[in-house]
Amino acid sequence: MFKKVLALVAAAYLSMTAVLFIGCVEEDSYAPRITGIVPELHHGSSDYTTYKSPSTSYKTTTENYKTYKSSPSAPYGWVPSGGLEKSWRAIVIHHSATDTGNVASIDDYHRRTNGWDGIGYDFLIGNGSGCGNGEIDPTFRWTGQKTGAHCKTGVSNWANEDAIGICLVGNFDSAKPTSSQMASLMKLVRFLSERYNIPASRIYGHNTTPGHSTTTSCPGRYFPMSYVKTHM
Repeated sequence: MFKKVLALVAAAYLSMTAVLFIGCVEEDSYAPRITGIVPELHHGSSDYTTYKSPSTSYKTTTENYKTYKSSPSAPYGWVPSGGLEKSWRAIVIHHSATDTGNVASIDDYHRRTNGWDGIGYDFLIGNGSGCGNGEIDPTFRWTGQKTGAHCKTGVSNWANEDAIGICLVGNFDSAKPTSSQMASLMKLVRFLSERYNIPASRIYGHNTTPGHSTTTSCPGRYFPMSYVKTHM
């Protein structure tokens, strides 16, 4: 009888261990598509979805969707309208490689120089020169959940489709980000990571993004990427 009980306990333990192990693997099993075309990630228009925020959730429909409201953990503009929100899978961090800048100036540069439809990033964090030190500005790409133009990854374009582009104003090949910029970045990264289940392994600098096809040092030699990954 004792042997049977022992066998049952051992079987149950092994089953639990297997479930836990498989769960850990599945949690970070996402691999960026670096070949082919990335499929559309918008939610289906015929179904409703419950979108979770750090404090609550809302049920939306395509006929009458609500815009998320601000809260202490999700300032206004950080959460897109429910009918537009995409399933983001990664975060890519950039520096502007300039001493000064704001959404308007970078938007103008990207339009005139690159021929884009506007600023390529989803969020911009100021350094006090051109916009507030540590000020976080969501761009039209984020509020409209549009494909980014911040990290070219060959034919697949996976980083612009799947990843949230965050740019800090400054040249981090010659100086570090300000402490206010880092504090704001960490708050934003934690929020996005929690909302979209993005682990540290899927937070990249531009120059370490899988499949990136541009020679770059971005976000700069003095940007503390290891700090971001270990303190998120």
